[in-house]
Amino acid sequence: MPKKTGTNDDSKAGKSAVPAVAKAFDIIELLADVEDGLTMNEMVAALGRTMGEIYRIVVYLTEREFLSQNAETGKYAMTLKLFELSHRHDPTDRLISQAVPILERIAARTEQSCHLGVLNRDNVMVLTSAPSPRPAGYAVRTGALFPVERTSSGHVILAFSSQQTQDRYISQLPDTQQPEAVKRLALIRDNGFEDTASTMIHGVRNLCVPVFDVRGIAAAITTGFIAQNDPIATAAETLDALRSAANDLSRRLGYQIADNTKFSP
Repeated sequence: MPKKTGTNDDSKAGKSAVPAVAKAFDIIELLADVEDGLTMNEMVAALGRTMGEIYRIVVYLTEREFLSQNAETGKYAMTLKLFELSHRHDPTDRLISQAVPILERIAARTEQSCHLGVLNRDNVMVLTSAPSPRPAGYAVRTGALFPVERTSSGHVILAFSSQQTQDRYISQLPDTQQPEAVKRLALIRDNGFEDTASTMIHGVRNLCVPVFDVRGIAAAITTGFIAQNDPIATAAETLDALRSAANDLSRRLGYQIADNTKFSP
C-alpha cells in the first residue's frame, strides 16, 4: 500500500484552496506511483479521506478518461491522458518563448548581451540570446555549441544536476583536473551563481545563473560582461539583474522558489 499522500485538512492549503480540485490531485498523485492501480477502498485508506469525499471525484476522473477501471479487479489506474496533454507543447519551445522577453529585459537594463544555454551531451547549446542595445558589443550566436568544460553555463547546470551526472562529467576529465572541477561545482552550488573570467575571450567576465523548472535544473542564463567607459550597470548590478530574471523565468516554468536570494535544487 503506498504511503498516505493526502490530507483531510484542506485549510492547510491556504485561502486559494479548492477542496474538490485538491482531492482530485491527491488521487492523481497517489495513483501515479502505483503501477497496478488501487481499489476505491484502498484509495480511501491511503489518502485518509472518507468514501464520500473521493467517490464522485474518482468517477468523474474516470469519465474524463484520466483514470481507467479494471473490470476484473475493480482497481483504478492512471491512463496516458495526462502524458498526452503534457506533450502537446514542446518543452524547449516553451522554454525559449518564456525566456526571450526576459533576456531582452536584461539586455535593456544592463546594456550587456546575454544568452540561454542548455546541456546537449558534452556541449552547451545556446537556445536563444539577446544582444546589447549598444552599437558595438560582445554577443553569442543562437544555436552555437561550446564544450562544457569551456563554459560557465555548463558548469552552472552541472552544479545543480544529479550527483550521478556530475560524477560522469568529472570522471571524463584528466585526473589532474578532477579536484579543481569538484571544487568549482561546489562553489557554484554554495553561491548560487558563477562569476569568472571567460576561458575563450580575453576581457570578458562570465556572469552565470541557473534556471529551474518543475523537474529541476533546466538551463543557465549567462552574460559575457564587458567593462565599458560609461556603464549603465556595474558587474554586481548586472549579476543582480540576472538572478532576478532567472527567478522570474524559473517561476514561469513552474519551479517553486522559497528563497529569492539563493537557488537550491
